[in-house]
Amino acid sequence: MSDSTPDLSSLPLTQFSGHVAAQGHAMAGATIAASAALACGLGEACVRISANRLQDAGMQRSAASVADRLAQLRLELLALADEDGGAITAFAALREAGQTLQGQELLCRLPVNMVELAVEAAMLLQDFRPLAVAAEDDLEMAIRLLDGCARAATLLLDSNLRIWPEEDLLNGFEPQLAGLRRRLGRVQPVESVR
Repeated sequence: MSDSTPDLSSLPLTQFSGHVAAQGHAMAGATIAASAALACGLGEACVRISANRLQDAGMQRSAASVADRLAQLRLELLALADEDGGAITAFAALREAGQTLQGQELLCRLPVNMVELAVEAAMLLQDFRPLAVAAEDDLEMAIRLLDGCARAATLLLDSNLRIWPEEDLLNGFEPQLAGLRRRLGRVQPVESVR
């Protein structure tokens, strides 16, 4: 697989992790997005397990709706992993074409999207807590994983803005970063499941 192949999500996990490890550049974004997708999948399973045990038909429908949205978020996160996997190549091509700012904006937009999706998934699971009748501990682990992925993505954006302190980037993305951090503050993972 070459650096320009953006279909990392189709690789077996062993190959995906080996690809990340073998690169000449750190693939933080793709790693974060893929990790968040895995956490989403765990949360989705927890919601579906509980849905099967709920007695009330309305609650079952509500749980199914949450699980379906988590499935969609999981796929969107995997698409971001693929897009980020090819972003360095895209950035290099844009830079060579004299469009460096456009490439920088791409590499700043991706972590913004990752945070938004991970926070949405974490909030769905957090709001589902009262309906959880099975796999409650695993649901909390999924929330914690999503919280960690979202925090890692904010760090990635912050890092990009430190590396590229151009006024246009800072004006566009620093307010977004502040807003993402506020949204992330609404995620409340538990410290202990005991």
